[in-house]
Amino acid sequence: MADSDFRAPHLRNQDFLGTFAWIERGEGDHREVLLVGNERRVHGKDVETWDLPGGQVEPGELVVEALRRELQEEISVDVGDGAPEFLFVQDGERRDGDVRKHAWRSVFFAVQLPEGAEPKAGAEVRGLRWKKVADMPGRLVAPYHDSLKAWLEGGKSGTWVQSVWEEQPGTLAPAQDS
Repeated sequence: MADSDFRAPHLRNQDFLGTFAWIERGEGDHREVLLVGNERRVHGKDVETWDLPGGQVEPGELVVEALRRELQEEISVDVGDGAPEFLFVQDGERRDGDVRKHAWRSVFFAVQLPEGAEPKAGAEVRGLRWKKVADMPGRLVAPYHDSLKAWLEGGKSGTWVQSVWEEQPGTLAPAQDS
């Protein structure tokens, strides 16, 4: 069973700060973006989601350092020390009825893979897929995907997007201490 709280167990007493990579290949109508498979608990059910690679910033890490670490862990690629291109910030909240369970902020960057790099699924993800950019809005089904959809549908413009993950009453299990 997937855990309903996507924050790392040792960081569940605080809000989520994450960083994610938009990695694209191809040109024109053949442009694709890299997605990683995850198992999540959404509305009381275990579901497979396809997300941009990335994850939670650890205490003491800079956002870009966390992005590099997460890409190494999830897609087995060292992207080096180059500066990724800032895209937007997602400012979100997870709600259970009228109660805010936690907030999250995720920073999204465009990342170029090094020449010849071939992503491979790391142990933290269930798989990798390249999906056509044009098909992305239909592939984004998790509640926290609303901001990425809005960014895409807005022509990839804007630097701040708000998100709300509204749980169905009674489906959000209490966070467990670890």
